[in-house]
Order: sequence, then C-alpha cells, then structure tokens
Amino acid sequence: MRSLASFVAVPALAASAIAAILPPGGITSTLTASADEEPAFMLRAQGVHVFECKPLATDATRFAWAFSAPDATLYDAGRPVARNAAENMFEALGDRSTVTAAIRSRQDGGANNIPWLLLRAQPTPDDGLFAGVTSVQRVNTSGGVAPDSGCDVDKEARAAFTADYYFYRRRG
Repeated sequence: MRSLASFVAVPALAASAIAAILPPGGITSTLTASADEEPAFMLRAQGVHVFECKPLATDATRFAWAFSAPDATLYDAGRPVARNAAENMFEALGDRSTVTAAIRSRQDGGANNIPWLLLRAQPTPDDGLFAGVTSVQRVNTSGGVAPDSGCDVDKEARAAFTADYYFYRRRG
C-alpha cells in the first residue's frame, strides 16, 4: 500500500502515511465494492453543492432547484490533495491526475443528506494519485441537498456538505 506522499509532491513531514484502509461500515451489499478490489485511500470532502432554479420538465411555468455542480476540496489528514468541481470527477492538486466515475448504485444518506454512492471509476493517468482507481464510494454524507424552499428563475443556491470518499484499486 503506497502513501499519498508517493503520489503528491509535498514535504515529507507534512505527508501522512496511509497504512491498510478498511472499507467503510454501514453500507448495504449494493454499495460494496467487488471482491477483487481493495480500498487504496480515503479522502474527506468539504464543500458545497450548487443548485440552479430551473423550469420543471412537466410544467415550464413552475420552477424547482436542480443540481448544477459540486465545489469541494478533498483532504488527507487536513491537507488539501484533490478537488471535486465537476459531477463525479476528481482531480489531484499535486499531479493533476484525474478520475471520472458513473453511478453504479446508491443508498439513502438519511434526512437532509445526499445519498451514499458506489461509482465505477475510469482513471485517465498512467501514474499519479488516481492511477488505477477502479471504484469510488461516497459515504458518511452530511448536508448537500437542495433547499426545500421554492425558487426564482436564474437564482442559485449553495448547500454545504461533507462526505468520505473511498478510492479502490484492483487487489495485487
């Protein structure tokens, strides 16, 4: 298991060594990564979900909040290491490696919390923080849901959220 320090150029004293990472608890079987994957590292996200006021597809005279984009920083032991500024896309701050993902399954995150997700990942680099990532889990979410109030056209709302993101790679 390599530490994040081997992927991100940071002073050696500031880097946190990541030993064995255990999968998150409290997930259903549909959110469990495949048996041939293991958690490589976990990052804590803090940011907002941006919502725009849009006409309803069923009635263009009525409006509702629609998810637009995330705007979050992902941290390793309090140190920023990645960004999530596009839906299900992560970019490392140090090496600029990226991983994009598509939703495979979801689990309710509880009242007023965004859902927990299992994402199928598609890394773009041959090396870097996100190299070889095959799945991503978003768990332990807090906040991030659209306002429950009505909206006016062309308005924007930002809902604060936190979440844990587990990044998986193939075993071996």
